[in-house]
Amino acid sequence: MSQINAIYNANVYIDGNNLLGKAAEFKLPEMEIGQDEFKGLGLAGTIKLPNGVEALEGEITWNSFFPEVAKRASHPFKSVQLMVRANYQTFDARGLAQEVPLVTFVTVMFSKNALGGYKPKEKAEFSSTYQATEIRQMLDGREVLYFNAFTNTYRVDGQDVLSQMRKNIGA
Repeated sequence: MSQINAIYNANVYIDGNNLLGKAAEFKLPEMEIGQDEFKGLGLAGTIKLPNGVEALEGEITWNSFFPEVAKRASHPFKSVQLMVRANYQTFDARGLAQEVPLVTFVTVMFSKNALGGYKPKEKAEFSSTYQATEIRQMLDGREVLYFNAFTNTYRVDGQDVLSQMRKNIGA
């Protein structure tokens, strides 16, 4: 039977504090793998080989100014723990078949905070850009993705894809 997955809502937390309804949008970082071109004599084509994970950057748009967010986001040398909890739904021909949590934890340091833009008769929004050093994504309690830039740990579906590299370099 064919299934369709959908996410229509989520909630944001900062250092464990519930920010229900305070974020208009939460952009998680894109996991971008750096690529290095390899050209060699005798090869007709060019090959791109993975060389590491690029810097992870995301953004949050806030519905208004929230002092509890601003005091955490304004400190450039202190990391905070963000969490996004989403409602992951699966539909099939009979309708809604399953709902499970999709939870993403992100350890970040904020790098840019908009102080606001004001227009007549329009609600002000504030955005915060962050740099992530650690990401863990869990679907229904199972780890789907984990990356930590400081420890050279990268797991996909529980499998450590950098274990041999760390062993080879003595880390």
